[in-house]
Amino acid sequence: MIIRKTALSVALSGMLAASMPSVLMAEEGDLAGQAQAAEQEASKTPPSPFMAVSEVDPGDKKIQEFLDARGWVRGESKSNPAGGTLVVASQAVAADPGTIEFSQARIIATEEAFLKAMGELVSQDSVNIGVSLADRFMKDDLPEDVRDNTSLDALGKAIAGRAAELTIQGMNALLEELGTDTSKLPEMTVAERKNLIYDEFVSETTWRAMGRLSGVGIFGVIEEVGGDGPVNNGRMSVVVVRSDRFSEFGRQLRTGDVAPGQAISLDEIRERLDPQLREGIPMLGYFGVQPVVDANGRYGLLSFGTSGPQLVRGTMEEFEIAAEMEAARDEAMMMADGWLAQFASMTVQGQKETTRRKLKQKVRETRGDGSTELKTSEGIGRMVNNILKSEANARLTGIQTVGQWDAVDPATGHPYLGYVKYWSPATSAKAQGLDKKPEKASTADSGSSQPATQKSSRSTGSFGSW
Repeated sequence: MIIRKTALSVALSGMLAASMPSVLMAEEGDLAGQAQAAEQEASKTPPSPFMAVSEVDPGDKKIQEFLDARGWVRGESKSNPAGGTLVVASQAVAADPGTIEFSQARIIATEEAFLKAMGELVSQDSVNIGVSLADRFMKDDLPEDVRDNTSLDALGKAIAGRAAELTIQGMNALLEELGTDTSKLPEMTVAERKNLIYDEFVSETTWRAMGRLSGVGIFGVIEEVGGDGPVNNGRMSVVVVRSDRFSEFGRQLRTGDVAPGQAISLDEIRERLDPQLREGIPMLGYFGVQPVVDANGRYGLLSFGTSGPQLVRGTMEEFEIAAEMEAARDEAMMMADGWLAQFASMTVQGQKETTRRKLKQKVRETRGDGSTELKTSEGIGRMVNNILKSEANARLTGIQTVGQWDAVDPATGHPYLGYVKYWSPATSAKAQGLDKKPEKASTADSGSSQPATQKSSRSTGSFGSW
């Protein structure tokens, strides 16, 4: 049987070998036909259901172009304004441009983006402070999986979980490191002490980070139009820079302890802004407080407040229009004042003991109700901002109104109006009666340039030259 199978195999092999060239030719013809059929089929096949990253979020390229054009980089760098730490945060506009609510939604999105940026700054500092605290307590023996946490919430949970493995004395030692008087603590289970360590850790690190939050300026707004709706109708991105040099501006604004000779004159500021104010150019690219400086090292603070009056063509009475315009102007004016007050308050409020108590209460509430405030930069920014507002009591002197404007956004047709206010050591000194000599306007070129605009995205940069 074996011999027969072997012989049959040899015979078949010979037959196949003899016919191989013709078989190959036939296969080649079939392959060409198959390839052509596949191409035709592919042309009829719809594209992949998976979207590329560039399709989903092309705005990062615009942001990078904005930074590259000015030589700025994310993070801390000497090339950034005042050598500060730069972060960029974005928020989608939650209204369709065809609705009357779009203008207000655009302003809200810009404010939300700023809160995200502020929260990112606090989060970064909180995590760094937290790792340093844990290193000291754990004698530089912090596990790598704990050290590598980049969110405050995750780091707090990891530290609390690690502490739960310690003795009661060890947990008390950590609590004392975080500023808690353990002698006044009631009897607690290990789980309760673990929760307390989380609360105290997050509160302490956030409180210390808030003390570093002073000197935050907004150096650019990038607007992307369009979107796939219904809640994504473009995106607002805010460029925020924190610098110790700006902290000194905030201290002077709050205390009134100023040197008039270090100020940019009000006449120079008006000269820079008058063309835009007179021509009714929408100043939508400027937002919040921006520290400005000229080529001679003199400085000041500009504050931009914006509002979108809800005006409907053909359906509003004259008194309704007047009331809406008055309300919008008041809102813009209060926003401009509020930005300066916040800038001044952040210089000292972060380290107040009342701020610390409020922060501890907020963290306990957050952990208790499962809120996501501590899990996102926007949540942390909003929490910190609310506490700072509740503690703000800055009495500002020397704030001047540079001008007000109203214009129609050429991209969407929505009306906007705004206020521009200015503070400097010179305006403060004049308000206090400390500067009796008339201020002379300088003709020195500050090196500033007006930002360009684009249809797909609009952006601005530093008003002054850093």
